[in-house]
Amino acid sequence: MTPKPRTWKELPPGLTAAHRALVTALREIRECSTRTQADIARDAHQEPTTLSNHLNGGRIPEESLLRDFYAVVEKDASGICELPHTLGSVLELRAHAKKKHCTCCSVGYPAATTASTPAEPQQPASQSVKEPELARARRLRRGARRHSFPALPERARVPVPQEEGDRHPVEAAELTWSETGVVARYLADGQKRDAGFLLWQAGRSYSPAEIVLAVGSCRTAGLHDAAEAILINVAERTDRQAVLNIAAALNGAGRHDDVTFMLTAAMRAGG
Repeated sequence: MTPKPRTWKELPPGLTAAHRALVTALREIRECSTRTQADIARDAHQEPTTLSNHLNGGRIPEESLLRDFYAVVEKDASGICELPHTLGSVLELRAHAKKKHCTCCSVGYPAATTASTPAEPQQPASQSVKEPELARARRLRRGARRHSFPALPERARVPVPQEEGDRHPVEAAELTWSETGVVARYLADGQKRDAGFLLWQAGRSYSPAEIVLAVGSCRTAGLHDAAEAILINVAERTDRQAVLNIAAALNGAGRHDDVTFMLTAAMRAGG
């Protein structure tokens, strides 16, 4: 049975041409499977929200995730239809989308408007983007120290050795966010606008498990303002249940200071 065409969301206007080409190719490949996106994501070893991000232009997939996604759909389509793109061509599109060609074209972010043609930014006006120096994170950090919140219910807590800080020892080795190096490089090069966008995107779209990884990885790398910018954007989500789920995940990972910081930011965001 030939898969029925899907109705896709319109791609964000700020995508680069290379990123748009990659997403279009991924969507065409996904059309070759009759299974649900959740089933494809599960077999491809990723969260459904992660795959949705890749297919809607939110993030450029890591190579391993792209390979797994391609292999799953290729298996689903076996004997039904031929995939419209080879794995090699998709990997080439990914490499091109990841490449930053010049200072005026950043991956997935609208180009800055010129002084002669002022315009409102196309990206939602998150404070962490409007204040790229991340000063807001530092102000909220000071505010968080003046608040305390009761610990959320959690499973039996494993003692955390002193040298591990506030990280859960079982998960410490897993705190690796693939974009940590990118954020660090952007900040070192003074590209705070690009860094701010990545942090906005993480805070607004990541699953609870992905938030724990991203925040922990930034903390480990010493990028505390970046970690807190992610938490600020989590706090500004309109889905309050999602905010509570993320708070519970951080609490379960032993990141109690991050829970306090995020709830302080949520209180301020709520007025």
